[in-house]
Amino acid sequence: MRGRKLVVAGVLTVLLPWGARAEELPKSAPQTASQGAAQTIALADSQSVSQGASQSASPAAPEGTPAVPQLIPVQQTEPDFPRGRISGYMFGDLYYNASGDPVHTYSGSTDLGKVNVDGNGPITQDLNGIQVRRAYFQVDNDLSIKYSTRFRLEVDSKELTSGGKLGVFVKAAYIQIKYLVPRGNFLFGEISTPTFENSEEFWQYRSIEKTIADFRGISPSADLGVELKGYADAAHRIGYSAMIGDGNGQKPENNRYKRFYLSVPLNLVRDLKLEPYVDYEHGVAGADKALYKLFAGYELKRGAIGAEVVDQVIHSAGPSTEPFGLSIFGRMAATPAVAAYARYDRWQPNTRAANRVDSDLYIAGLDWQPYKDVHVMPNVEAIQYRARGTAVAPAHHDVQGRLTFYYRFSKP
Repeated sequence: MRGRKLVVAGVLTVLLPWGARAEELPKSAPQTASQGAAQTIALADSQSVSQGASQSASPAAPEGTPAVPQLIPVQQTEPDFPRGRISGYMFGDLYYNASGDPVHTYSGSTDLGKVNVDGNGPITQDLNGIQVRRAYFQVDNDLSIKYSTRFRLEVDSKELTSGGKLGVFVKAAYIQIKYLVPRGNFLFGEISTPTFENSEEFWQYRSIEKTIADFRGISPSADLGVELKGYADAAHRIGYSAMIGDGNGQKPENNRYKRFYLSVPLNLVRDLKLEPYVDYEHGVAGADKALYKLFAGYELKRGAIGAEVVDQVIHSAGPSTEPFGLSIFGRMAATPAVAAYARYDRWQPNTRAANRVDSDLYIAGLDWQPYKDVHVMPNVEAIQYRARGTAVAPAHHDVQGRLTFYYRFSKP
Protein backbone atom coordinates (compact mmCIF):
# COMPACT_ATOMS: atom_id res chain seq x y z
CA MET A 1 0.00 0.00 0.00
CA ARG A 2 2.74 2.33 0.91
CA GLY A 3 4.55 1.47 -2.32
CA ARG A 4 1.51 2.36 -4.38
CA LYS A 5 1.34 5.83 -2.79
CA LEU A 6 4.97 6.43 -3.60
CA VAL A 7 4.38 5.61 -7.31
CA VAL A 8 1.39 8.02 -7.57
CA ALA A 9 3.36 10.79 -5.89
CA GLY A 10 6.20 10.32 -8.38
CA VAL A 11 3.90 10.52 -11.42
CA LEU A 12 2.28 13.73 -10.17
CA THR A 13 5.69 15.24 -9.52
CA VAL A 14 6.54 14.78 -13.25
CA LEU A 15 3.16 15.82 -14.82
CA LEU A 16 2.34 18.96 -12.79
CA PRO A 17 5.26 21.11 -14.18
CA TRP A 18 4.32 20.13 -17.83
CA GLY A 19 0.66 21.15 -17.25
CA ALA A 20 1.70 24.54 -15.87
CA ARG A 21 4.00 25.13 -18.88
CA ALA A 22 1.11 24.24 -21.29
CA GLU A 23 -1.10 26.86 -19.65
CA GLU A 24 1.59 29.53 -20.01
CA LEU A 25 2.09 28.99 -23.81
CA PRO A 26 -1.30 30.49 -25.00
CA LYS A 27 -0.77 33.50 -22.77
CA SER A 28 2.76 34.18 -23.91
CA ALA A 29 1.82 33.99 -27.66
CA PRO A 30 -0.52 37.04 -27.61
CA GLN A 31 2.07 38.97 -25.71
CA THR A 32 4.65 38.23 -28.40
CA ALA A 33 2.24 39.32 -31.21
CA SER A 34 1.36 42.56 -29.45
CA GLN A 35 5.01 43.29 -28.85
CA GLY A 36 5.78 42.69 -32.60
CA ALA A 37 2.90 44.95 -33.65
CA ALA A 38 4.13 47.66 -31.32
CA GLN A 39 7.60 47.43 -32.84
CA THR A 40 6.16 47.59 -36.40
CA ILE A 41 4.07 50.69 -35.60
CA ALA A 42 7.06 52.37 -34.00
CA LEU A 43 9.19 51.65 -37.12
CA ALA A 44 6.45 52.95 -39.43
CA ASP A 45 6.12 56.14 -37.38
CA SER A 46 9.84 56.75 -37.54
CA GLN A 47 9.83 56.24 -41.36
CA SER A 48 6.84 58.53 -41.91
CA VAL A 49 8.49 61.29 -39.89
CA SER A 50 11.63 61.04 -41.98
CA GLN A 51 9.70 61.11 -45.33
CA GLY A 52 8.01 64.47 -44.63
CA ALA A 53 4.66 65.89 -43.79
CA SER A 54 3.03 65.43 -47.22
CA GLN A 55 3.27 61.65 -47.15
CA SER A 56 2.31 61.33 -43.47
CA ALA A 57 -0.91 63.23 -44.23
CA SER A 58 -2.09 60.82 -46.98
CA PRO A 59 -4.70 58.30 -45.85
CA ALA A 60 -3.61 54.74 -45.29
CA ALA A 61 -5.07 52.06 -47.57
CA PRO A 62 -7.37 49.55 -45.89
CA GLU A 63 -5.83 46.27 -44.98
CA GLY A 64 -5.97 43.77 -47.87
CA THR A 65 -6.15 46.41 -50.67
CA PRO A 66 -3.80 45.46 -53.58
CA ALA A 67 -1.03 47.89 -54.38
CA VAL A 68 -1.71 50.11 -57.44
CA PRO A 69 1.26 50.18 -59.86
CA GLN A 70 2.61 53.61 -60.67
CA LEU A 71 1.80 54.74 -64.27
CA ILE A 72 4.79 55.78 -66.36
CA PRO A 73 3.88 58.34 -69.05
CA VAL A 74 4.82 57.38 -72.67
CA GLN A 75 7.04 59.89 -74.36
CA GLN A 76 5.42 61.10 -77.62
CA THR A 77 7.68 61.16 -80.69
CA GLU A 78 7.36 63.04 -83.95
CA PRO A 79 6.29 61.07 -87.11
CA ASP A 80 9.19 59.59 -89.03
CA PHE A 81 9.57 61.89 -92.06
CA PRO A 82 10.70 61.87 -94.73
CA ARG A 83 9.98 58.23 -95.52
CA GLY A 84 10.06 56.47 -98.87
CA ARG A 85 8.92 53.37 -100.68
CA ILE A 86 10.22 51.64 -103.81
CA SER A 87 7.79 49.63 -105.91
CA GLY A 88 7.14 48.46 -109.44
CA TYR A 89 6.16 45.61 -111.68
CA MET A 90 7.01 43.84 -114.90
CA PHE A 91 5.01 41.84 -117.41
CA GLY A 92 5.96 40.09 -120.60
CA ASP A 93 5.06 37.08 -122.72
CA LEU A 94 5.99 34.03 -124.65
CA TYR A 95 3.86 34.63 -127.75
CA TYR A 96 2.87 33.00 -131.03
CA ASN A 97 0.77 34.58 -133.77
CA ALA A 98 -1.51 31.76 -134.86
CA SER A 99 -3.36 33.89 -137.42
CA GLY A 100 -2.75 37.14 -139.26
CA ASP A 101 -1.23 38.46 -142.43
CA PRO A 102 0.76 35.56 -143.94
CA VAL A 103 3.05 37.84 -145.97
CA HIS A 104 6.50 38.37 -144.41
CA THR A 105 8.70 41.29 -145.43
CA TYR A 106 12.40 41.34 -144.49
CA SER A 107 15.13 43.91 -144.13
CA GLY A 108 18.22 41.74 -144.12
CA SER A 109 17.47 39.11 -141.52
CA THR A 110 14.90 41.27 -139.71
CA ASP A 111 11.23 40.43 -140.17
CA LEU A 112 9.31 43.70 -140.52
CA GLY A 113 5.99 42.08 -139.65
CA LYS A 114 3.74 43.29 -136.86
CA VAL A 115 4.03 41.42 -133.55
CA ASN A 116 1.22 42.51 -131.21
CA VAL A 117 -2.52 43.06 -131.44
CA ASP A 118 -3.02 46.80 -130.95
CA GLY A 119 -6.08 47.73 -133.00
CA ASN A 120 -4.03 49.41 -135.71
CA GLY A 121 -4.04 46.80 -138.42
CA PRO A 122 -3.45 43.06 -138.66
CA ILE A 123 -0.53 41.23 -137.05
CA THR A 124 1.82 38.98 -139.01
CA GLN A 125 1.21 35.26 -138.90
CA ASP A 126 3.75 32.83 -137.40
CA LEU A 127 5.79 35.49 -135.59
CA ASN A 128 6.84 34.24 -132.17
CA GLY A 129 9.25 35.13 -129.42
CA ILE A 130 9.76 36.49 -125.91
CA GLN A 131 8.98 40.08 -125.04
CA VAL A 132 8.92 42.46 -122.07
CA ARG A 133 5.91 44.64 -122.74
CA ARG A 134 6.27 46.91 -119.72
CA ALA A 135 8.29 47.47 -116.57
CA TYR A 136 7.75 50.11 -113.89
CA PHE A 137 10.20 51.42 -111.32
CA GLN A 138 8.59 53.83 -108.88
CA VAL A 139 9.76 55.85 -105.88
CA ASP A 140 7.23 57.39 -103.49
CA ASN A 141 8.46 59.82 -100.85
CA ASP A 142 6.34 61.23 -98.02
CA LEU A 143 7.98 64.53 -97.10
CA SER A 144 5.45 65.15 -94.32
CA ILE A 145 1.85 64.35 -93.49
CA LYS A 146 0.76 66.97 -96.02
CA TYR A 147 3.34 66.74 -98.83
CA SER A 148 4.41 63.72 -100.90
CA THR A 149 6.11 63.04 -104.25
CA ARG A 150 6.17 60.29 -106.86
CA PHE A 151 8.71 59.50 -109.58
CA ARG A 152 8.11 56.63 -112.01
CA LEU A 153 10.19 55.27 -114.88
CA GLU A 154 8.76 53.01 -117.56
CA VAL A 155 10.36 50.49 -119.89
CA ASP A 156 8.18 49.84 -122.94
CA SER A 157 8.80 47.47 -125.84
CA LYS A 158 7.32 50.05 -128.23
CA GLU A 159 9.68 52.82 -127.13
CA LEU A 160 13.09 51.81 -128.44
CA THR A 161 16.41 53.62 -128.35
CA SER A 162 18.25 54.67 -131.50
CA GLY A 163 20.14 51.38 -131.23
CA GLY A 164 16.92 49.36 -131.15
CA LYS A 165 17.07 48.48 -127.44
CA LEU A 166 14.25 48.84 -124.90
CA GLY A 167 13.85 52.50 -124.04
CA VAL A 168 13.29 54.14 -120.65
CA PHE A 169 11.22 57.29 -120.15
CA VAL A 170 9.54 59.24 -117.35
CA LYS A 171 5.93 58.14 -116.83
CA ALA A 172 5.12 60.10 -113.66
CA ALA A 173 6.79 62.92 -111.76
CA TYR A 174 4.62 65.00 -109.47
CA ILE A 175 4.16 66.54 -106.04
CA GLN A 176 0.95 66.06 -104.08
CA ILE A 177 -0.44 68.43 -101.46
CA LYS A 178 -2.92 66.51 -99.35
CA TYR A 179 -6.12 68.11 -98.10
CA LEU A 180 -5.50 71.42 -99.82
CA VAL A 181 -9.29 71.68 -99.64
CA PRO A 182 -11.49 69.52 -97.38
CA ARG A 183 -11.18 65.90 -98.59
CA GLY A 184 -9.29 67.06 -101.69
CA ASN A 185 -5.66 66.71 -102.84
CA PHE A 186 -3.77 68.88 -105.32
CA LEU A 187 -1.23 67.41 -107.77
CA PHE A 188 1.28 69.13 -110.05
CA GLY A 189 3.57 67.57 -112.66
CA GLU A 190 3.28 64.57 -114.92
CA ILE A 191 0.12 62.91 -113.65
CA SER A 192 -2.03 59.91 -114.56
CA THR A 193 -5.12 61.17 -116.34
CA PRO A 194 -8.55 60.23 -114.91
CA THR A 195 -9.68 58.86 -118.30
CA PHE A 196 -9.34 55.17 -117.48
CA GLU A 197 -7.67 55.18 -114.07
CA ASN A 198 -10.67 53.70 -112.24
CA SER A 199 -11.85 51.32 -114.97
CA GLU A 200 -8.32 49.91 -115.35
CA GLU A 201 -8.09 49.32 -111.60
CA PHE A 202 -11.46 47.52 -111.69
CA TRP A 203 -10.46 45.42 -114.73
CA GLN A 204 -7.29 44.30 -112.85
CA TYR A 205 -5.64 42.84 -115.95
CA ARG A 206 -3.61 45.64 -117.46
CA SER A 207 -0.86 43.03 -117.80
CA ILE A 208 -3.09 41.29 -120.36
CA GLU A 209 -4.46 44.33 -122.19
CA LYS A 210 -5.29 48.04 -121.86
CA THR A 211 -8.88 49.19 -121.33
CA ILE A 212 -10.71 50.25 -124.47
CA ALA A 213 -9.98 54.02 -124.37
CA ASP A 214 -6.28 53.35 -123.82
CA PHE A 215 -6.16 50.48 -126.30
CA ARG A 216 -7.64 52.65 -129.07
CA GLY A 217 -5.40 55.61 -128.24
CA ILE A 218 -8.15 58.21 -127.88
CA SER A 219 -6.71 59.65 -124.66
CA PRO A 220 -3.24 59.71 -123.07
CA SER A 221 -2.65 57.69 -119.91
CA ALA A 222 -0.59 60.52 -118.39
CA ASP A 223 -0.29 64.23 -119.04
CA LEU A 224 1.63 67.27 -117.84
CA GLY A 225 -0.76 69.36 -115.78
CA VAL A 226 -2.47 70.12 -112.49
CA GLU A 227 -5.26 68.17 -110.82
CA LEU A 228 -7.63 68.48 -107.89
CA LYS A 229 -8.81 65.08 -106.74
CA GLY A 230 -10.93 63.99 -103.80
CA TYR A 231 -14.45 63.46 -102.46
CA ALA A 232 -17.43 65.76 -102.22
CA ASP A 233 -18.86 64.05 -99.11
CA ALA A 234 -17.49 62.70 -95.86
CA ALA A 235 -18.73 59.17 -96.63
CA HIS A 236 -16.56 59.05 -99.81
CA ARG A 237 -19.47 58.10 -102.04
CA ILE A 238 -19.12 60.95 -104.53
CA GLY A 239 -15.63 61.50 -105.87
CA TYR A 240 -14.16 63.86 -108.42
CA SER A 241 -11.01 64.34 -110.50
CA ALA A 242 -10.66 67.70 -112.28
CA MET A 243 -7.48 68.14 -114.33
CA ILE A 244 -6.01 70.64 -116.78
CA GLY A 245 -3.23 69.24 -118.96
CA ASP A 246 -1.20 70.02 -122.03
CA GLY A 247 -2.99 67.23 -123.90
CA ASN A 248 0.26 65.90 -125.34
CA GLY A 249 0.88 62.93 -123.05
CA GLN A 250 4.45 62.54 -121.80
CA LYS A 251 5.73 64.94 -124.47
CA PRO A 252 6.31 68.66 -123.85
CA GLU A 253 3.60 71.10 -124.85
CA ASN A 254 3.68 72.10 -128.52
CA ASN A 255 0.77 74.59 -128.75
CA ARG A 256 -1.20 77.05 -126.63
CA TYR A 257 -4.28 74.88 -126.18
CA LYS A 258 -5.09 72.78 -123.13
CA ARG A 259 -7.09 69.64 -122.42
CA PHE A 260 -9.68 69.66 -119.62
CA TYR A 261 -10.53 66.38 -117.87
CA LEU A 262 -13.36 65.65 -115.44
CA SER A 263 -14.48 62.36 -113.90
CA VAL A 264 -17.03 61.78 -111.14
CA PRO A 265 -16.61 58.29 -109.57
CA LEU A 266 -19.78 57.29 -107.72
CA ASN A 267 -20.23 54.59 -105.09
CA LEU A 268 -23.83 55.23 -104.07
CA VAL A 269 -24.80 51.56 -103.81
CA ARG A 270 -22.66 48.94 -102.15
CA ASP A 271 -20.44 47.01 -104.60
CA LEU A 272 -21.68 49.11 -107.55
CA LYS A 273 -19.29 51.61 -109.13
CA LEU A 274 -20.31 54.23 -111.68
CA GLU A 275 -18.16 56.85 -113.34
CA PRO A 276 -19.29 59.44 -115.89
CA TYR A 277 -16.36 61.14 -117.60
CA VAL A 278 -15.76 63.92 -120.13
CA ASP A 279 -12.74 65.73 -121.54
CA TYR A 280 -12.41 68.55 -124.05
CA GLU A 281 -9.55 70.10 -126.01
CA HIS A 282 -9.69 73.06 -128.36
CA GLY A 283 -7.43 72.97 -131.41
CA VAL A 284 -6.02 75.03 -134.23
CA ALA A 285 -8.33 76.76 -136.75
CA GLY A 286 -11.52 75.94 -134.89
CA ALA A 287 -10.81 72.23 -134.54
CA ASP A 288 -11.66 70.56 -131.26
CA LYS A 289 -12.46 67.18 -129.75
CA ALA A 290 -14.55 65.95 -126.87
CA LEU A 291 -14.57 62.51 -125.27
CA TYR A 292 -17.54 61.12 -123.34
CA LYS A 293 -17.25 57.94 -121.32
CA LEU A 294 -19.35 55.95 -118.88
CA PHE A 295 -18.01 53.11 -116.77
CA ALA A 296 -20.02 50.73 -114.58
CA GLY A 297 -18.74 47.85 -112.48
CA TYR A 298 -20.29 45.48 -109.99
CA GLU A 299 -18.29 43.44 -107.47
CA LEU A 300 -19.46 39.89 -106.82
CA LYS A 301 -18.46 37.53 -104.03
CA ARG A 302 -15.72 35.89 -106.09
CA GLY A 303 -15.52 38.08 -109.14
CA ALA A 304 -16.78 41.15 -110.95
CA ILE A 305 -18.44 42.29 -114.15
CA GLY A 306 -17.90 45.64 -115.83
CA ALA A 307 -18.81 47.64 -118.91
CA GLU A 308 -17.46 50.78 -120.51
CA VAL A 309 -18.84 52.98 -123.31
CA VAL A 310 -16.70 55.61 -125.07
CA ASP A 311 -17.79 58.16 -127.63
CA GLN A 312 -15.48 60.83 -129.06
CA VAL A 313 -16.51 63.69 -131.34
CA ILE A 314 -13.71 65.26 -133.41
CA HIS A 315 -14.32 68.49 -135.32
CA SER A 316 -11.76 69.51 -137.92
CA ALA A 317 -11.54 71.47 -141.19
CA GLY A 318 -12.83 68.39 -143.02
CA PRO A 319 -15.76 66.15 -142.12
CA SER A 320 -16.22 65.46 -138.43
CA THR A 321 -15.51 61.98 -137.12
CA GLU A 322 -17.00 60.09 -134.20
CA PRO A 323 -15.24 56.96 -132.89
CA PHE A 324 -17.41 54.79 -130.66
CA GLY A 325 -16.58 51.76 -128.54
CA LEU A 326 -18.19 49.32 -126.12
CA SER A 327 -16.30 47.02 -123.75
CA ILE A 328 -17.73 44.26 -121.54
CA PHE A 329 -15.50 42.23 -119.23
CA GLY A 330 -15.57 39.90 -116.27
CA ARG A 331 -13.27 38.10 -113.88
CA MET A 332 -13.78 35.26 -111.41
CA ALA A 333 -11.56 33.75 -108.72
CA ALA A 334 -12.15 30.02 -108.29
CA THR A 335 -9.58 29.90 -105.47
CA PRO A 336 -7.17 32.50 -104.02
CA ALA A 337 -4.53 31.17 -106.43
CA VAL A 338 -6.58 30.50 -109.59
CA ALA A 339 -8.76 32.96 -111.51
CA ALA A 340 -10.24 33.43 -114.99
CA TYR A 341 -11.08 36.50 -117.07
CA ALA A 342 -12.76 37.34 -120.36
CA ARG A 343 -13.52 40.46 -122.36
CA TYR A 344 -15.31 41.59 -125.50
CA ASP A 345 -14.89 44.99 -127.25
CA ARG A 346 -16.84 46.38 -130.20
CA TRP A 347 -15.06 49.26 -131.96
CA GLN A 348 -16.38 51.57 -134.66
CA PRO A 349 -13.68 53.99 -135.86
CA ASN A 350 -16.19 56.48 -137.26
CA THR A 351 -19.93 56.04 -136.81
CA ARG A 352 -20.55 58.97 -139.17
CA ALA A 353 -18.99 57.12 -142.10
CA ALA A 354 -21.01 54.54 -143.97
CA ASN A 355 -17.90 52.88 -145.39
CA ARG A 356 -15.66 51.71 -142.60
CA VAL A 357 -14.04 48.65 -141.03
CA ASP A 358 -15.31 47.82 -137.54
CA SER A 359 -13.58 45.30 -135.31
CA ASP A 360 -14.36 42.99 -132.41
CA LEU A 361 -11.75 42.21 -129.77
CA TYR A 362 -11.87 38.94 -127.80
CA ILE A 363 -9.73 38.14 -124.76
CA ALA A 364 -9.85 35.06 -122.53
CA GLY A 365 -7.40 33.45 -120.15
CA LEU A 366 -6.46 31.99 -116.78
CA ASP A 367 -4.51 33.49 -113.92
CA TRP A 368 -2.40 31.23 -111.69
CA GLN A 369 -0.67 32.83 -108.70
CA PRO A 370 1.87 30.33 -107.32
CA TYR A 371 3.20 32.94 -104.90
CA LYS A 372 1.95 36.33 -103.75
CA ASP A 373 2.33 38.97 -106.52
CA VAL A 374 3.66 36.39 -109.00
CA HIS A 375 1.25 35.52 -111.85
CA VAL A 376 1.45 33.03 -114.71
CA MET A 377 -1.36 33.67 -117.20
CA PRO A 378 -2.05 31.66 -120.37
CA ASN A 379 -4.33 33.74 -122.60
CA VAL A 380 -5.60 34.28 -126.14
CA GLU A 381 -6.23 37.66 -127.80
CA ALA A 382 -8.04 37.90 -131.13
CA ILE A 383 -9.52 40.55 -133.43
CA GLN A 384 -12.21 39.96 -136.03
CA TYR A 385 -12.60 42.63 -138.74
CA ARG A 386 -16.01 43.61 -140.16
CA ALA A 387 -16.37 45.67 -143.34
CA ARG A 388 -19.22 48.19 -143.65
CA GLY A 389 -20.46 49.61 -146.93
CA THR A 390 -17.84 49.48 -149.63
CA ALA A 391 -14.89 49.28 -147.24
CA VAL A 392 -12.53 46.31 -147.52
CA ALA A 393 -11.59 44.42 -144.35
CA PRO A 394 -8.25 42.62 -143.89
CA ALA A 395 -8.33 39.17 -145.44
CA HIS A 396 -7.20 37.49 -142.22
CA HIS A 397 -8.28 37.91 -138.62
CA ASP A 398 -5.75 38.18 -135.79
CA VAL A 399 -5.17 35.44 -133.21
CA GLN A 400 -2.26 35.56 -130.74
CA GLY A 401 -1.59 32.96 -128.07
CA ARG A 402 0.48 34.05 -125.06
CA LEU A 403 1.89 32.82 -121.81
CA THR A 404 2.14 36.02 -119.78
CA PHE A 405 4.36 36.43 -116.72
CA TYR A 406 3.64 39.24 -114.29
CA TYR A 407 5.16 40.14 -110.95
CA ARG A 408 5.09 43.07 -108.52
CA PHE A 409 7.64 44.20 -105.95
CA SER A 410 7.87 46.77 -103.17
CA LYS A 411 10.25 47.81 -100.43
CA PRO A 412 9.46 48.27 -97.60
